[in-house]
Amino acid sequence: MKGTVTMSSHDYNRYRVSVSGGELSVGVWEPVAYGPGRVPTICVIHGITSNHLFFAGLVAALPGVRIIGPDLRGRADSRLLGGPFGMRAHAEDVLVAIDTFAEPGPVTLVGHSMGGFVAMTLAGMGAGVDSDAEVADRFRGPVLIDGGLPLPMPQVGEDEVTGALDDLNDHDLDTDDLIAAVLGPASERLSMSFGSVEEYLAFFAAHPAFVDGLDTVATESFVYDLAAKDDHSFQPSTSIEAMQADSADMYTGGAFRNALAQIMSSQRRQADVTFLFAERDLIASEPGLYPPELVVSYQRRWEDLTVVEVPGTNHYDILLTETGIDACAEAVTARLGATDDGGIES
Repeated sequence: MKGTVTMSSHDYNRYRVSVSGGELSVGVWEPVAYGPGRVPTICVIHGITSNHLFFAGLVAALPGVRIIGPDLRGRADSRLLGGPFGMRAHAEDVLVAIDTFAEPGPVTLVGHSMGGFVAMTLAGMGAGVDSDAEVADRFRGPVLIDGGLPLPMPQVGEDEVTGALDDLNDHDLDTDDLIAAVLGPASERLSMSFGSVEEYLAFFAAHPAFVDGLDTVATESFVYDLAAKDDHSFQPSTSIEAMQADSADMYTGGAFRNALAQIMSSQRRQADVTFLFAERDLIASEPGLYPPELVVSYQRRWEDLTVVEVPGTNHYDILLTETGIDACAEAVTARLGATDDGGIES
């Protein structure tokens, strides 16, 4: 266990848990105060080059809730944990974290960006023949934040809406194209070195997604992301191998595709999924990572899916701005209070 940090609503500790191949770092925010009975619990799952501290703004908006936040293997404080990578491997790691820190009872899954794909994979794991059985009873949600539904394919034309799902079966897609589509210039950062923490923060301050400046949450998450090198410079912690494997797996991996099919083929489970999407993409350009026409096609295909557009946000600040945090917190709170029959717990 590492040092304790206290905020007004939560106490924070970081731990290590044993998973396949080594140890996974997990942050846990315990509520300072909560109601009678079991503590409501969520598990937040971060994006492809991020870490669990990126959710700290959402944590502050959820008093009385326990938040479990792993650093996925190959990232941040779990950077020394190697492969296998992919949505299934990450989902299995997250399950260990939940088993370790959650009380018996349902846990609400919350995933941002690639974390949404991991959340969907975990929610669909082990459901077997009856997709409404044990796993569905264990997890609520997922709440997907600008991720977790099939992404549009790179360099596609008029067919991108209808092709997004079908192209998941294309195993000949170029990995470099996939990385460019998922991350854009963010992928280039992983091979860069920085002379100081301040230089790294200046890199982000000049990023179009952060033109309004870096708040405390973003700053602490970015500083936490840095790994010191032998020459006293710094490098982003995300493993390039992990990024490459996970980028491809989001498009072509069987575990996510199977989970998506299981969840969305069940009216009950489909209705449990909430999808929030940002107006702008990773470089604050329109359309967002999920173009409006693609989202509309998903709404038509999955009529029980709850969809929330979060205007004025981009792929990153949907978890940093007041507008984004409020929308995400409302969606999470709704899932925390949901009962198996779709009602709300008292």
